[in-house]
Amino acid sequence: MGKTYFVDSGAAGRSGSGLSPDAAAASWRELDIQPGDEVLFRRGSVFRDALLPPNGTQEAPIRFGAYGEGEKPAFLGSADASDPACWQETAPNVWQCMLPLESEVGNLIFNGGESCGILAWEESGLNAQGKWHDTRIGLHSRAVGKPVPGALSMYSEGNPGEVYRHIECALYGARRMCSATAYVTFEDLAFRYSGVHGFAATDAKGVEVRRCDFDFIGGVVWDRDLKIRFGNAFELWNGGSDIAMEDCACYEVYDSCFTHQGPGDDCRLHRNLRVTGNRFEKYGMAAYEARDKVPLGVTFADNVCLDAGLGFAMQDETPPRRSEIWPQPMGHHLFIWRMPRATEGGWIDVRGNTFGAAPYGSAVYSIVSPEAEGQFTFSENRWGEDGGSRAHWGGADGFGPSLENGGDR
Repeated sequence: MGKTYFVDSGAAGRSGSGLSPDAAAASWRELDIQPGDEVLFRRGSVFRDALLPPNGTQEAPIRFGAYGEGEKPAFLGSADASDPACWQETAPNVWQCMLPLESEVGNLIFNGGESCGILAWEESGLNAQGKWHDTRIGLHSRAVGKPVPGALSMYSEGNPGEVYRHIECALYGARRMCSATAYVTFEDLAFRYSGVHGFAATDAKGVEVRRCDFDFIGGVVWDRDLKIRFGNAFELWNGGSDIAMEDCACYEVYDSCFTHQGPGDDCRLHRNLRVTGNRFEKYGMAAYEARDKVPLGVTFADNVCLDAGLGFAMQDETPPRRSEIWPQPMGHHLFIWRMPRATEGGWIDVRGNTFGAAPYGSAVYSIVSPEAEGQFTFSENRWGEDGGSRAHWGGADGFGPSLENGGDR
């Protein structure tokens, strides 16, 4: 048996051993976490930090969870710019953020999520309330993990700290809010305001994420010239096995809520992925994005998928939203692409899901080979009548119910 640690953000300045709630540590980083340990965060705690733990083992996994009563412990990838003193007017109705932001901004979230700022691609575009521009946009690819000097400015008819009750600046930061590569479980936690990803891992195994929230994820600029941004709630990159995302909630995600992908033909195979019982709402690309190779087993079941293509990802966009496949439509429940062939033994089972509105896209949008499509099965799904019933399958447009019983048209 390992140790049980307790962490409380309110313990800053009096941080203890972490071995009891009365001696809680102020940060998980203060702990000597070993395989078999359990780390519990006090409900109501807020950490401006990512959760990037060491590995467990198959015999002794590590578990992160919550204790006490109240809201889920929250990990924020943002800087608080709510204080009017954070802002200085540099031109009529143009305000510069004076906080020392060490990485580029991906999104501004106002009043706890009531609205978001609108990216101005050039400083000259600061011409309406809530529009913002960061001189660093698109620099992440050349400065990963390094501080990047720059300036965030916003158009506001009055000091932004007085116009809005609360302002969060979602940052590139650590590029993800949580990650694990071997035998770690995350339960009952919230990850918010990441400029890039929520959970992200490369070639992970034995990782389970349950009852966690991913809110306002993504928005950092991927390609400034093409005007493409990015960010996923749960991304498995270049392989992964025995991974579960269960009973989670994703709200306001720039690209996809769950995706497995990699470097094209060189992508390692993903195996035994379970995505079940989740609620996905307001995502710019897809609830489930399947890319590069058909995995050796994905179960996408009993999920509720609502409002594809809506939310902050569509702000100031004229449909179709900018993407790598522009001008093809974007904003689907299932987006399947970059799969030129079948995988021996590969399969993806899509069953028991509810698909709601997808006003700019389709319930299912496939642009892969017929051989890869043949490894998908659809059964017992509920297709909405408000735009979520459309499908693009087999190179033609149809309706969701025609995909049932093995996906044959």
